[in-house]
Amino acid sequence: MYVAIDRSALIEQELSGQVIPEPWAGYLGGNRPMSTCRTDGFGQSSSSMQTGSTVRNVAEEDHDTRPCPINFSLSLSPANLKQVQGSSNLVHVLVTRVSGTPAQVTMSARGMPAATEILFAPISGRPSFLSAMTIATHAETPVGQFNITIVARGGGLEKSAILSLEVLPFMQVVPPVHDIAIVSASVQKTTTVGSIVFINVTASNHGSVPETFQLQAYANTTLVADQFVLKLAPAAIDVTRLMWNTTGYRPGNYTVVVVVPPVQGELSLLDNSREAGHIILTQAPGSGPGPSPAASGKGQGFIYGRQLAIVAAIAESVIVFLAVLRNKGKGSTGKRVSRI
Repeated sequence: MYVAIDRSALIEQELSGQVIPEPWAGYLGGNRPMSTCRTDGFGQSSSSMQTGSTVRNVAEEDHDTRPCPINFSLSLSPANLKQVQGSSNLVHVLVTRVSGTPAQVTMSARGMPAATEILFAPISGRPSFLSAMTIATHAETPVGQFNITIVARGGGLEKSAILSLEVLPFMQVVPPVHDIAIVSASVQKTTTVGSIVFINVTASNHGSVPETFQLQAYANTTLVADQFVLKLAPAAIDVTRLMWNTTGYRPGNYTVVVVVPPVQGELSLLDNSREAGHIILTQAPGSGPGPSPAASGKGQGFIYGRQLAIVAAIAESVIVFLAVLRNKGKGSTGKRVSRI
């Protein structure tokens, strides 16, 4: 005889004969109450606990609570550092509270290379707080790559972070380079006498230190404009517009050159001057002509003739004076002969 057994029905009957405890709030495994702790370090945290159908406040039983252990994190900024022998750098150490009751956390470091000092300011505090860590190396500090462990301890917890420090050899100080260059210069082609001529100049600092220098503009050999440029940074450029007032200048063709007098310590002078171009000054319409070279020459001839006349008069006076002396000399000689 075949008998069919319903296995699902058997399992249901077996489970209905057992009592599975309900996982109540505040219990572990439904039988053991969970421990509670205070998170602020001062008051009590409250939780509810259910037994059967009774709910009671755990905060009423202060003797059952204790401070929650602190949890914090540790970070460095920067975490990688390159430093020359005999120098110092600053690293920010951030201790951040994650949870638990605040507790005193103290900073320390280990794994430092020889002849290296680390100073924390402050060295301890209650998270969250920021500590400035100064790393000082000396001439005796070995060159190479080092992993320094920064440690934070407090409330029974220890956290660490790695600072990667590369110590570089001390190198001889390179002397500063002084070099001011005229990159470009331009001037208009023509204008009338009495106008303002604009001279555009672009200068650049090709040296390694900021420089204060002077820009000068010459028309032929006459200084017509100048201006100071203050504290031009290395690799920076300066665009300046110099102004030449042409009042009083003769009409004609002028060559305009821009010059930078050498700054102190400058050795390369080939780029300290540049021709801006040629400009033609014309007579302004309606203005009277200026003195001509012919008139100037006539005045010079008159002065020269006067000088010749004066010289001739002096020569004539000298001749007369010599003649008088000669006649006196002859008279004296005759008297002496008659006495003999």
